[in-house]
Amino acid sequence: MADSEREPTLDRLAGFVEAALKVLPVRGRLPDWLDQFGLQGPETYDEAERLAADLRTVLYPGEVDSPAVDLPQRLRALDGLIVSQLKNSKFEGASVAAGGYLFVFVSPRFPARMLFTLGHELGHVVAHHSVQSAHLDLASHIGSFRNRVEGFADAFSSAFLLPPQAVGGSLQAIRQFIGASGNEIGDVEILILARLHGVSFDVAARRCENLDLLPPGGAASLAQYIREHYKSPEKRAEALNLPPREQIHFDLVSPLLMKFVHESVARGETSPSWIADRFGTTIESIYETHASTGGRRATTH
Repeated sequence: MADSEREPTLDRLAGFVEAALKVLPVRGRLPDWLDQFGLQGPETYDEAERLAADLRTVLYPGEVDSPAVDLPQRLRALDGLIVSQLKNSKFEGASVAAGGYLFVFVSPRFPARMLFTLGHELGHVVAHHSVQSAHLDLASHIGSFRNRVEGFADAFSSAFLLPPQAVGGSLQAIRQFIGASGNEIGDVEILILARLHGVSFDVAARRCENLDLLPPGGAASLAQYIREHYKSPEKRAEALNLPPREQIHFDLVSPLLMKFVHESVARGETSPSWIADRFGTTIESIYETHASTGGRRATTH
């Protein structure tokens, strides 16, 4: 990608982080919870599985089988982590460590894509972020296993969103429900698995292949078959009258960050117009969220 195409997003990211650090409390270091993670060896598939399982234990204690469709909301509990959307960008996602905070950005896309991107960025957070660092991911970086670092983040996301126990238990229940016979897993089971866990068909199929539930190349073959005969997995699911996907909600701007925005605006330290410009939101939205927390409408500077 040419530099002229990259600069607008980079400028917006820098402006967002700069504005956030202006209103957030000063921190001397990255969050303590991050210390319990980190690579213990090379960026292998097994290491991605281990780290994903460790983070699941923190975010979904006692819920190893639970679909992570509410992951954006669960992440609010992690100290110092700011998750927001990245609008009007060719980047799928980004993660930045700065000023003692961790910032994760996800571009508005198909919700299942956004959820996988969120998991991908979390993989970067727990494995690759130090005091001051950044990862920006184009579409070609996510889901393609293009290089070691991005492939590791993909493997982490897949393992986090589709833990082995969850895949096995879900597929057993799905096959019983639809009356599937034989040992082979077909496209219908994977379509339901994908919808249940909030991921795309391709992600679910690749995960099944990685867990040896499909033969090598089986995921690509099923995906090609569906696109040749039904145009897309979603159209195939609709033709089967499968239940709709559960909605996945992504905050435009982190509620934690907005709390401190409201306080800063109320004190007259920042103006709603300045915040709106840097966070890619509107003055009206800032006023609305401010009022919803009991604040008074601030004067625009």
